[in-house]
Amino acid sequence: MLRTTNLIFFFLGFFLLSFGFPLNENSLAKRIEKKINKEITAVFSVADFTLETSSIQIESNQFLLAHSIREIKVEGQLAGYAFMGTAPSKTDSFDYLILFDPTFTIKKATVLVYREDYGGEISSKRWLSQFVKKQTGVSFIYGDTISAISGATISVQSMTASVNHVFSSLKDVQSTIGQ
Repeated sequence: MLRTTNLIFFFLGFFLLSFGFPLNENSLAKRIEKKINKEITAVFSVADFTLETSSIQIESNQFLLAHSIREIKVEGQLAGYAFMGTAPSKTDSFDYLILFDPTFTIKKATVLVYREDYGGEISSKRWLSQFVKKQTGVSFIYGDTISAISGATISVQSMTASVNHVFSSLKDVQSTIGQ
C-alpha cells in the first residue's frame, strides 16, 4: 500500500522551515519518517499500513507549537492514530510521537527529535512509559503522576502540558462522536 509519504515530508518540512534548523531537511525528514514507520510497525504488529489525514482538529497553544494527526489504517480498517507534535524546550523545541488505539488510549509515546544539549532524558523509554495505557480524561501532573527529571524541567513540563492539551482536545472530539 502507498504510504502518505508526501504528507509526512510536508509536515516535517513545515517544522524545519518554520524553526530554521541547521540540519539537512531531507535527511532529518527521512530519519523521522523511518522512526515513525518503525514505531507503528512494532506497536501495531503490522508490516503494511497507510497513514491518512484525520479530520480531528486540535488547536495549537504555547505547549503545542505544531502538530499533525493521522489515521493508521490496516487493510482499510482504522487501527489507531499517530499524533506528531512539536513542544518547546528551554531554547528550542522537540518533536514527539504518540500512538493511540482507536479509543484514544496511548499505546506508545516517543521523542522523535530532541534539539537541546541538555534534558534529552525525556527521550528515555522508562520516563515516556508513564503516558502509556492512559486514556482521555486523565490529567497528568508534573511532579505527581509525571516524574520530574533533573536538568530537563522545562522539557518535562512542556511535554506534560502538551499531552494534557491533546487529551483535553481528544476528549472533546470523543464526546461529539459518541465514543
